[in-house]
Amino acid sequence: MAGDRRRGFRWPSRWAWAQLVVALLVTAAVTTLWLARFQAGPLARLDGLVQDAQAQWRGPLKPGTSYPIALVRFDDASASRFGGVAPSRQQLAALIDRIQAARPRLVAVDMLLLDPQPDADGALAAAMGGGAPVLLPFALSSTAEIGPGSPAQSSSQSPPQSPPQSPPSALLPHAFTRAEGPPRSALVPDRVQAPQEPLLSAARSLGHVTTRLDADGALRQDLPALPFSGQVYPSLALRIAGDAMRQPWSEATLRWGRDVRWGSLRVPLDLLSQQGVNYYGPTGTFAAVSAVDLLDGRVPPEALHNRIVILGVSAPGAGDPVKSPFDAGLPGMERLATVVDNILTGRTLTRPNWATLAELIALLTLPLLCCVLLARGRVWLGLVLVALLTAGGLAAAQWAFEEEYLVLPLATPLLAIAAGSLCALALRALAALARRRAALRQLRISEARYALAAQGANDGLWDWDITRDRLDVSLRWWALMGREADRNEAAEGIARFTAPLDEGAAGLFRGDLDAHLQGRSHQFHHVLRFDQGGQPRVLLARGVAMRRDGKPVRMAGTLTDIGALEHLQARGARDALHDRLTGLPNRALFVELLAQRLATPTPGLPVGVVLVGLDDFHGFTERHGLIAGDAVQVECAQRLGRRTGRTVARVGADQFAILFDARLEPGGTLVDRVPEWALARIEEPFLFDAIVSSDPAASGAARTGAHRLTACAGWAHAGQGAFSADDLLVAAERALARAKAAGPGHAHAFNPAEQRVEPSSRWVRDHVASALAAGEFELHYQPFVKLSDRSLLGFEALIRWRHPTRGMVMPADFIAAAEESGQIAEIGRWALIEAALQLRRWRDIGFKGVIAVNVSGVQLERDAELLADARETLKALGDVPASQLTLEVAERTAMADPQRAAQTLQALARLGFKLSIDDFGTGYSSLAHLHRFRFDTLKVDRSFVMRLGEGRDARETVRTIVGLAAALGQQTLAEGVEDEQQAALLEDLGVPVAQGWLFAKALPADEARRLIQTVPWRKPSSGVEELRVT
Repeated sequence: MAGDRRRGFRWPSRWAWAQLVVALLVTAAVTTLWLARFQAGPLARLDGLVQDAQAQWRGPLKPGTSYPIALVRFDDASASRFGGVAPSRQQLAALIDRIQAARPRLVAVDMLLLDPQPDADGALAAAMGGGAPVLLPFALSSTAEIGPGSPAQSSSQSPPQSPPQSPPSALLPHAFTRAEGPPRSALVPDRVQAPQEPLLSAARSLGHVTTRLDADGALRQDLPALPFSGQVYPSLALRIAGDAMRQPWSEATLRWGRDVRWGSLRVPLDLLSQQGVNYYGPTGTFAAVSAVDLLDGRVPPEALHNRIVILGVSAPGAGDPVKSPFDAGLPGMERLATVVDNILTGRTLTRPNWATLAELIALLTLPLLCCVLLARGRVWLGLVLVALLTAGGLAAAQWAFEEEYLVLPLATPLLAIAAGSLCALALRALAALARRRAALRQLRISEARYALAAQGANDGLWDWDITRDRLDVSLRWWALMGREADRNEAAEGIARFTAPLDEGAAGLFRGDLDAHLQGRSHQFHHVLRFDQGGQPRVLLARGVAMRRDGKPVRMAGTLTDIGALEHLQARGARDALHDRLTGLPNRALFVELLAQRLATPTPGLPVGVVLVGLDDFHGFTERHGLIAGDAVQVECAQRLGRRTGRTVARVGADQFAILFDARLEPGGTLVDRVPEWALARIEEPFLFDAIVSSDPAASGAARTGAHRLTACAGWAHAGQGAFSADDLLVAAERALARAKAAGPGHAHAFNPAEQRVEPSSRWVRDHVASALAAGEFELHYQPFVKLSDRSLLGFEALIRWRHPTRGMVMPADFIAAAEESGQIAEIGRWALIEAALQLRRWRDIGFKGVIAVNVSGVQLERDAELLADARETLKALGDVPASQLTLEVAERTAMADPQRAAQTLQALARLGFKLSIDDFGTGYSSLAHLHRFRFDTLKVDRSFVMRLGEGRDARETVRTIVGLAAALGQQTLAEGVEDEQQAALLEDLGVPVAQGWLFAKALPADEARRLIQTVPWRKPSSGVEELRVT
């Protein structure tokens, strides 16, 4: 068997290995680029570009804060009016006065006021203290000094130009008072640039405006907290949002790499403590007024009332424009307003901490997945699947972006998908080209080989010159076509093939030929069918076209007579669906016919099935021979098939099935009484002088007498439930089983309520103990028979439960529940002692054979209890040798814990009991353990016996088991033998002992006793022998 597994194993093809290597190479390349993305400029820009595309796909958003933001812009009109790109301190003071008059919620100045101007600064400080809180920016950076009046933005792209400095003391109260965890910052500044007094003291709050640009110059993250000189300073946007909500600064808590918590505000941060900026749209998203309009009084107060007012510069050539998804130069004051609105509305973009791990997993798996999808099958289907995979991932990422404000890395996974797909398609194209070239080489070799084989096979040969339409054929070709060679025939071309065909068949021939000539098939293959002298002819025409410059120029092939083969195939197909003895449909065909009838029912007429089982037919064939039994089967088939409108099938060795329309009376009985009619047909006498008069083995009395048989019938109809074909047949089988239990000649209708009678697990647990006490269990005995002389060697004891109200309960209905509850140990103990007592009872009639009792897995696990039960059994045996009691253990049970089982079974063997492996060949025995079990008998499972006639595999398996048993000094016993053919095959294979319905079913003790005394199947000089190791 191991050799069969090795022969059945197939290594992947070299192209499969190539696909794997390509996938791994793509994975390695993309992963390397991903690791180097911060050093490689183009790669570092990919994620940012994809994020910008997501924002553009989403479209513009409206600001959503409950504290509206208004911008006061020093624009180009203001610059033209006042003659400068930025307002002076006096103009700034005037603007703040105007803003304060409108009673805003707060005012934020988005300009760095670094150079001191004593006269002007006093006026500006006075304006800042005139109403709403005013916030000023400062810069933390490592760049050169930022000039006076510069826009409120600092860069960190250059190295520091001077030693680190300490912050002004007035700046310290504006630092975070609570920071948790080790500092994690994308930027560590070493310089501070802050306003001078009195502006520094006049400002209610201060925040830094330092930013960090991406590789492509875009600003996608803000820096809510930066460490400097032992302190951590907030951003201006964070202070604006918190002051707008009147949150005390002392409550602000920074958790590095996690978030900022400030009262009801929560700002999520990435691992480098950055805040993602969620841009809302192009310039003009926020309400804005011009500084010149405000100073000229053209701005109504309600435009600024109770609003967050941000004052900044947007004139061309000034300000701090940044690149956004919607603008190449978004004014810095609008960027600041966007960040403030993000904080207040919770729409800050966040890159989750698990995103990097998910990106790495995608890089490692996506190229391989793309190669798998595109390596085999249809290319378009693989591309569709890859497209669906990509679209699904993009849709999920876009949903997370729009609804959850999560930024997932997409650029590198998309690159992995594209690279993996392109490489897989390229490799597939190379593989297709290689296969095509190999096919052409094989075709040339095949042509030469086929020509030689055709001569040996006596096929007709033909050679067609396509360009001249000239067909040269061999003499055998003429013979197969049923014509004499005629060199002068007008139709010299390919039309010779179609000469005996009608117009329809000729059209099919030309269609297949054209398909091959156009390259749609590798080989021309067509079956010619025509009549010749009243006899059907079936010929197979095959050929291959040779091409020059892509055009077919010549074609050659063979003509084969396949009439006999088709006849055998048709007969085989019929035998597969019909019973060879009676010609009736077999079980498979009957189920198919039944399913068809159920699919198209007649309204008001449910489909019915009757199963007719002959009573004691096995005994009849034993008394009168197999020929008489076959003749009775044929006669039964003819009798049951006399009524039209019904389908009759043979579904078992002694069972027939009838399919009919069940016309029902109001009480549910059949109008046609089909079961009773079928039983009446069986009970008609069988006259042997008409049936088996040619049987030389039959006696004269048998040939001239009339013999009667009885049968039982069980029936069901589809109106009793939502039956499938298999379910309806099973229902009829259950009804037949109940009819047989009632005795010969009975008929029984299926009753759905009877299904509820089957024992449940709980019912079994509740009644086993009382059944043991009441003596409701009994053993039935199925004989072991020596095949060489048909002598009786012993019995297998099979347990039955005769319940006072439920009748006979079969093992399948209670053994599993008893094993689950552990009560099988008590039942097994009773069976061992009862079998021992039965051996003592039969000793007075000279029985010296064996009785085999099954040992369950639960008993084997409770080894101490089993050994105690075995010693009690020895006492029950009395003077009967312990070797007459065999303990059977299923192969799977023994191999569940082989070491422990071996120890237990060796102890049982030392007590004198014989041991047997049951159902051998269905489990997973290991030769390393098998020799340790000291078994006396290997029982070949019935599944191998049933397949003996189907082919060589089952016979070789049985032969191997016999050889294994012989090598271990053990005997082989086959179970499930049902006919003489199986018995003969087993004897030829070296199996000495068998059991099965060929000899007898499991019999009650009194019937088994009579069997010991008669042995009806024994050959002369045989009787009861001892089952022993040969």
